[in-house]
Amino acid sequence: MMLKRTSVAIVLAILILGVSAVLSYAQNAGLIGAGPARRTMQVLIGLSLAAYANLMPKEIGAWRASTAAMARAQSVRRVGGWSMTLAGLTYAALWAFAPLDVANIASVAVVAVAMLITLGYGGWSIFACRPSRKHLPVAGHPQG
Repeated sequence: MMLKRTSVAIVLAILILGVSAVLSYAQNAGLIGAGPARRTMQVLIGLSLAAYANLMPKEIGAWRASTAAMARAQSVRRVGGWSMTLAGLTYAALWAFAPLDVANIASVAVVAVAMLITLGYGGWSIFACRPSRKHLPVAGHPQG
């Protein structure tokens, strides 16, 4: 799985660098303006985020904890995958169709909200997995 993940990352990096080089050449040759070149790169970045986030729930990893903890971890990956995939698609759509001023601010806000959703759900999941203090045995007190 690690080799597949690395291969996808390398292919994605080569694609981004290749498109960037072609757009830079086309811009220097006067074939396209700065606006369309910027929009194209930002759309590609948004689609890359969506593609990479789509792989998040598929990375299961080794079972090192309890079944409940692993189920929660998979749930966090699913929520993160969904929120970041939708954020990447929204990011790409904003850069493709929205005015530059709107796309500049809204695209960052969309990704920030998706990160907050992912981190918030992950934090909630960690605290929900811990046993409460009232159920822990106290030293010196009989169990009963």
